[in-house]
Amino acid sequence: MNQLHFDFPTYIFFIFIVIGFFLTWLFYKRDENQDYLSKKVIYLLFVLRFLTFIFLAFLIMNPKLTKSQKVLEKPILVFAQDNSKSIIANADSTYFKDFFKDSIFKKLSYLNNQYDVRTIGFGEEITMDSVFDFDNDETNFEKLYDYLNNKFHSVNFTDLVIVSDGIVNSGVDLPYLNLSPNISVNSILIGDTNQYHDLIVKSIKNNKYALSGNKYPIEISIYSNANFKNVEVHLNSKNKLLEKKYVKNLKKGLTKFTFIQNANEKGYKRFNISVKSNSIEKNISNNNGNTTVEVIDYSQKILILSSSIHPDISALNWALEDQLKSKITTSTIEKFDRKISEFDLLIFYKPSESSDLMDVLEKSRSQNIPSLSILGNNLEGEKIDYSLLGLKNSNFKGQNEVSAILNDEFNSFGLEKDWRSIFSSFPPLSIPFSVEYKLLKNSNILLNQSINGIEIDAPLLYFFNSDNTKHGVLIGEGIWKWKMYEFNQNNNAVNFKKFVKKIVQYLKKIENKTRLNVSIDNENFINRPVSVYAEYYNELMELNNDVELVFSYEKEDEKFSKTLISKDKYYELNLDGLSIGEYSYAVAVKSSNNIFKKGTFSVVKSQKEINSTVANHLKIRNLNNKGKSYYLNQINDLINQLKNLGELKQKSHFELKEKALINNKWLLILLLFPIVEWVVRKNQGLK
Repeated sequence: MNQLHFDFPTYIFFIFIVIGFFLTWLFYKRDENQDYLSKKVIYLLFVLRFLTFIFLAFLIMNPKLTKSQKVLEKPILVFAQDNSKSIIANADSTYFKDFFKDSIFKKLSYLNNQYDVRTIGFGEEITMDSVFDFDNDETNFEKLYDYLNNKFHSVNFTDLVIVSDGIVNSGVDLPYLNLSPNISVNSILIGDTNQYHDLIVKSIKNNKYALSGNKYPIEISIYSNANFKNVEVHLNSKNKLLEKKYVKNLKKGLTKFTFIQNANEKGYKRFNISVKSNSIEKNISNNNGNTTVEVIDYSQKILILSSSIHPDISALNWALEDQLKSKITTSTIEKFDRKISEFDLLIFYKPSESSDLMDVLEKSRSQNIPSLSILGNNLEGEKIDYSLLGLKNSNFKGQNEVSAILNDEFNSFGLEKDWRSIFSSFPPLSIPFSVEYKLLKNSNILLNQSINGIEIDAPLLYFFNSDNTKHGVLIGEGIWKWKMYEFNQNNNAVNFKKFVKKIVQYLKKIENKTRLNVSIDNENFINRPVSVYAEYYNELMELNNDVELVFSYEKEDEKFSKTLISKDKYYELNLDGLSIGEYSYAVAVKSSNNIFKKGTFSVVKSQKEINSTVANHLKIRNLNNKGKSYYLNQINDLINQLKNLGELKQKSHFELKEKALINNKWLLILLLFPIVEWVVRKNQGLK
């Protein structure tokens, strides 16, 4: 059915006609009085001029012809090929690599008259081209179904043909997938369903860190799909066999093996785990695994060196007796005959009362050994080098009794909320008196002096640095009273013990890099985020997340940098889209130049597709809807079935096609009207 319509209302056309008639009448009214012109000629010229006006009015209206046309729409058939590695992991891999594509495309060409055939590959991603390289590291049917539901929504999508071995290792399971019930789903079953003997390193579990001198376990889970004989599990490092487990008869299922290793050397230790047997396995790529353990040394040897015996020394020994990985040695200066370089921390008790003890203290400064000095209540010696104690000459004279009060501005390590009231209640200490206590510039005060509950501007316990080594100084004596007071109040002295341990741990010389722990898997599968986990510790090795950590990584000439996200007491970051290869990284505290950690990680191809290569045809059969499953040698039956149903699945609809008449060549005929008029006028002698 054809319809004619204009860009302007129809009445405009009639107005143009009326105007054209009036102009033509005026024009030829004057020629009507010419005696040599017959009325027939005038009428002819009038008609030709009037028709020319009608023609121009018609073109001005821009006439268009609309046609209604019936259109047949082919049904859409999607051919979805499993493009994962497991397809070529069997004996027929040569066929799929070299011949499958040409063979299947030839078969599909027989359906071009009945269907709009679309070809896609699926695995870990969807590809629209027809290049089947079987290089995907995963099989994800969820992505396939999501793509089909989005791409072919509201079109005549009627048929889906899936070619797969049924090995699914990513995404939701197949029973939870669905398409429109109007879509027929047929499947072509490929792959090897035979069960071959296979040993798999299923998982490796171990702590990321181990303390030096301790032992740590590495737990290996081996999965066997059959009973094996003479199985050996090897633990290797640097291509050397460290230990092996032997099982004469390994039963089908999951078996765990545990290796116990000694943490002898600090740093990273990489392990390779392998499993083998006398049986011939078709797939040996899943017989290996790797893991890493970092050995950290937190051991500490502490020397308490005194000029005389005092109850404070006993209180210190009691507080430190259960300090983790610490060994306490106590001696008077007269009996000490060892080298101070053997110790990690020195505690000097009343060093100013013995010139020999002061000599040892001075020597410890030159060797950069951390120390805690408890000065006692007498500092009136004229030959004392106060700078060794973080002091300037403060003119000490006599003694005084003062209580302790926490300095609210101290933030080098965390303090319990109720400690301020606890220390205020402790008995006073006996200290050397001075009108003004002069400290070195880099001092950090933990406890101030308090008299009758009033804090005064004088230090009681402070820290200072010398050649990047921390030292602590307690001005006074009598801390044994603190221990006894807490025992009398609570039947324990937990707070006193915690306080001493915190001071000792704070003074311990710790490599800056150990304050930053970073965890990244050595091997990361492509198309999976690389997870970065980091912990930052303050100077007392307490978890802290108030600094900014920057993660920089590079591969060849490409360099990138990201800020780790603070979460609770740790930091994390997920890196997406990294390509396969080796990467080096560095994690650094933005506000510090010497707290950082370096390492390497790699992005590798996933092993999921080769861990299990046994086809699961039952899973694929569950996807069939209004269709059934075929083997490759039955594909002609599928093609014939689809051809027979193709025409029945066509849809028809009417489409309106609009055409502007001004573009038609036949309109050139209308130009004859003004030409004929001009010829007649010339013939009659008119201008």
